[in-house]
Amino acid sequence: MTMHPTVIPMADDSKRISREDITPTILPDDYLKSAVADSFRAFHMPRYNELPAVDLYRDQVIAFVEQTLGPMNIAIDGVWLSPSMVNNYVKIGLVAPPKKKLYGREQIARLLVVCVFKQVLDIPSIQMLFRIQKMTYMTDIAYDYVACELEGTLHAAFAPKQEVFPDSARQTTRESLLVRSAVTAFVSKIYLVGYLRYIGFDENKRA
Repeated sequence: MTMHPTVIPMADDSKRISREDITPTILPDDYLKSAVADSFRAFHMPRYNELPAVDLYRDQVIAFVEQTLGPMNIAIDGVWLSPSMVNNYVKIGLVAPPKKKLYGREQIARLLVVCVFKQVLDIPSIQMLFRIQKMTYMTDIAYDYVACELEGTLHAAFAPKQEVFPDSARQTTRESLLVRSAVTAFVSKIYLVGYLRYIGFDENKRA
């Protein structure tokens, strides 16, 4: 005689099971094969010498930043950069003030890095990172390291078989470790939030 486990009846006030509750789970493997993952793998962070060679007005800078970081829009709320953000970053010294309302390559590089790091760090922490970096590396070298780490870490995280992107620094330093940690945290957030939104999670629709 086959013995069956005791079935405990559901209470009358138990939550009813909806169709969404029995929908098959979208596994990470499916996520990594999706168009969203493809866009992350194809992401290119322009190097310093690929940034605009001519000075830009603020609205042009914002458009460039939004276009550059656009492939990661699924994982952020709001915009990457706005006029008020630019003004504030200049006011607190994160970015050098414009000359005749124009922003050069160094300022654009700074704004791109700020937009990435602010997803995982507060502004005082970013200011500290920039102060540390300034003591050791020129802006172009520091920016290119961030660009290389971000691009490589994204490609590795969204590879069909997830990998670990090796540190691209020629020599490991305090500065490179700090930057790499910030980039890794950002990519982890991109992966997680992108996955949640890919499977249809929406905080505003929760009961």
